[in-house]
Amino acid sequence: MNAYLQLLGVETLAVRLRQQVASATAIAEFLQTIPHVRAVHYSGLALAGDGHAALQSASQNELVRRDFPRGVGGVLSFEVDGGREQVARILDGTHVFAYVPNIGDARSLIVDPARITHREVSPQFRRMSGVGDNLIRLSIGLEDTADLIADLEQAIHGAY
Repeated sequence: MNAYLQLLGVETLAVRLRQQVASATAIAEFLQTIPHVRAVHYSGLALAGDGHAALQSASQNELVRRDFPRGVGGVLSFEVDGGREQVARILDGTHVFAYVPNIGDARSLIVDPARITHREVSPQFRRMSGVGDNLIRLSIGLEDTADLIADLEQAIHGAY
């Protein structure tokens, strides 16, 4: 039975990934317009072609375009002004995103890596790794993109 269910999932994988990549790209572009968002980390911005790619170098952008022409997936992160208090308010303010430390689900997920996935790591190592107290990670699912953006917008604005 499990193999049968896996095969059913594989049949729709390409369609699901296209939706997740399109939504993740739109969300990353949206987040760049929010004043309280300091940085957006999503390699897919290099494929958007709008000049807003926030990668470290033009050569990295070229690698993304060459190696991932169909998109880089549905996981992105962003940094906000403030720290854990603002992040907690944003997480508490979302209604569409589920607060779960997984990735790759059909549901959209939100988590604060410094408190969940990296909680056992020293603050110094977290900072060196780019996992600050102000980092939020999203795993984009199959919900309507406009609903996801509206949820993030109201949660971020409500946190400040």
